Amino acid sequence: MVTAQCDKIDIARILIERIDGVVAKARVSTLALANGVLERWASDAPEKGEGRCEIQIIFEDGFRYHGRIGLKRSQKRISLARHLRQQFAELARPQPARGAKKAAEPEPENHAMIHAANPSVCLALEDMLARYDI
Repeated sequence: MVTAQCDKIDIARILIERIDGVVAKARVSTLALANGVLERWASDAPEKGEGRCEIQIIFEDGFRYHGRIGLKRSQKRISLARHLRQQFAELARPQPARGAKKAAEPEPENHAMIHAANPSVCLALEDMLARYDI
């Protein structure tokens, strides 16, 4: 049995900006290039603590991811794709019903938001990973 596979939707651009007091911005077109930028910036991170970056990824169909990533000086390899999969998994977790009481928990440091190209289309995590080149 042969199944047709669709090409994944490519990244149009990745915008990265330091938000930890260091002025630095980058615009790249691939995850590999973004990893290289983040690895170079990690070498400038504080010895204790971490540097912080905002990341915006725009895909060719208009789908957008906006999130943050921490950089530690000790990091040798950074995988933005792994970070994205973790963020998508976090976003896919069921949220408590509005008005429901939940335990007080601090706001996550690495918040993430996604903006669908077509807001009427809601994709499951597996569908997002299958559809977008991450």
